[in-house]
Amino acid sequence: MEPLVATSIHDIKNSLHALSSWLGEAERQTPSPALSEARSLANHINGQLVQLLALYRENEGSLRLSVDDRDLLSFLEELRLEPTGRHDGSITVTYDLASADALGTWAFDAYQVKLILADALRNAVRHARGDVRLSLSTPAEGGIEFQITDDGPGFSEALLSGEQSAMSTSGSGLGLRFARLIAARHRTPDGRSGELLLDNQGINGGARLRLRLP
Repeated sequence: MEPLVATSIHDIKNSLHALSSWLGEAERQTPSPALSEARSLANHINGQLVQLLALYRENEGSLRLSVDDRDLLSFLEELRLEPTGRHDGSITVTYDLASADALGTWAFDAYQVKLILADALRNAVRHARGDVRLSLSTPAEGGIEFQITDDGPGFSEALLSGEQSAMSTSGSGLGLRFARLIAARHRTPDGRSGELLLDNQGINGGARLRLRLP
């Protein structure tokens, strides 16, 4: 990717962010499923551009994370404001605010992690029959784990074996590659790093995505 193309993508990303803000304001003034869907699509495209830029910067050796202590409760409350699609009321999305409040703060790149979780939530809502849940825990291996489960058909065997892309309606696998990159770039001085795990141990055998950060 030439520098001019990267700069152009950055400019388009900023324009889409502004468009999403205006759509959000229009939705607040006149609530409408169409406006909600338009804002969700604008945010999704903006997120894809951010992911593309991150992968480009990683290839160029210039990707840098902005890791700071973040209050987990306020982080999840911000995530709840991200549009997830399916505005017909058929899907219930539950956020584990109690665990976030109990865990307090954690050091991570909130902007990049929010992109991963928002993308995963949209994917879960798209395939769920009626229930999507986001929970937080501290696994025995250490660190913190964001877990998104749904009651849909689950991930395909091809995807779980690495033969198929995920978290992307286009099938390019951009979201999945981005998520794994950002997880792995969260590292501690003693050599531990984050990881992304996929399986079908979700609700009633549905999909489960786990993002672990050290």
